Amino acid sequence: MEENQIPARTPDTADLVALVDEIVAYWKELGRTRFYAQQGVDPDAFERLWPQILDNFFLAETVRVAKKLRFLSRGRDN
Repeated sequence: MEENQIPARTPDTADLVALVDEIVAYWKELGRTRFYAQQGVDPDAFERLWPQILDNFFLAETVRVAKKLRFLSRGRDN
């Protein structure tokens, strides 16, 4: 590191948690809008299904990222 360079500040955990909460709230509103756009849906069903929907989304994203990063471990013994 150069002498005049200031080290990057680590983000505050509370700020990161707030950011994730805001993103999840945005996803939930998108999901709710699409869910209610279907005809004949039970209005309370979305709230019951939301935790599972979010879990499935995080699982799918975890798998997607793991597949993209798999090349990093090629040729390594770890």
